[in-house]
Amino acid sequence: MNPPRIITRRHALRAITTAVAATAVGFDRLGAAAPATVKPTLHVYPDYGWLRGFNYIAPWGARIEDMWWFYDGKKMREDMALARSVHANSIRLWIEFTAWFRDPEKVTASFLDAIAAIDENGMKTMPCIFNRWHNPQFDYGGTHIDNIVPWMPAQLDYVRALVTPLARDARVFCWDLCNEPAAKLPAFKQALVPEQQQREFAWLKGIADTVRECGAQQPILIGTMNGQFGRGGSTEFYAPLADVLCVHPYARDREGLAKLIVDYRAMMQEFNKPLLANEGVPGCDVDEVRGETHRYYWELLSAAGIGIMPWSIKEGRSLAARRDRMDGNGINGKGFHPTFTKDNKLRGGHDWMRQKPKLRAPWEKA
Repeated sequence: MNPPRIITRRHALRAITTAVAATAVGFDRLGAAAPATVKPTLHVYPDYGWLRGFNYIAPWGARIEDMWWFYDGKKMREDMALARSVHANSIRLWIEFTAWFRDPEKVTASFLDAIAAIDENGMKTMPCIFNRWHNPQFDYGGTHIDNIVPWMPAQLDYVRALVTPLARDARVFCWDLCNEPAAKLPAFKQALVPEQQQREFAWLKGIADTVRECGAQQPILIGTMNGQFGRGGSTEFYAPLADVLCVHPYARDREGLAKLIVDYRAMMQEFNKPLLANEGVPGCDVDEVRGETHRYYWELLSAAGIGIMPWSIKEGRSLAARRDRMDGNGINGKGFHPTFTKDNKLRGGHDWMRQKPKLRAPWEKA
């Protein structure tokens, strides 16, 4: 009798990722034993149907770096109050090595203040430590392929600076190592060559090991893109490094999202790990269409035990946060993503978000 396909596939993926790491000659620390796998003990949940949050790059920033070089704690708290007013329970907080190295002490202090601002508004933080998504015209900033050097001391000093003071802090509910690493995206024409795949996997393995060496008690995940492409992408490629699987659904209609959820459930079963969506929901320049899209995303993903943290809170300076710089990631290719206007008003069609959700985060009072 043949073994079930689900076991065969999992074993094959483990073999592939093990081979990738093993053949990354010179990418790992010479003579250093990999740290023992440490299971998280803080904010460990079997599912994330209650997850309702936002991604956040401050509206005063055109890039990730701007948010931290011109950090404003007062404005940060105003935006967190907006998120909480529509019952958000968590924030995916983007930061980057390229922002930190300019002034490590100041940026670290601002990062810790941002964690406090989120907590003051009754929410938890998911720090996103690196970004690998780039736009050729209006880039968010972050790490490019030339900057991927496994075990680079300066990058790991940055990781330690962020993680060490928060390793046992309940205000952080998980660590997102990287937004959309590109090592395994077969649906895209410009896929990385094998050597680059090996290097990027080894790079993220080094970051994961460092977070665990810092004593982090929270789960680790990697903000991988599955989008509307389904199985076979980065989520499965990086699954061995993560405690929680992660996807970024951007299907353009309800039926497309339902099909993705079938794939997501299969991945959860294969890897025996929970899964969440820490980015998603296609944008739209028509407020009411975006509001209805956001609604069915929340309903379907919540019912599937996945939850959603859409992009984004508020209109601002960056790509997709302003109507004259929409990206293609939206209904009819018009990706305008904010939930609130620059005047702090909820966009039309989003009034449903004022209603208190039935599912509440584990840290929320009934």
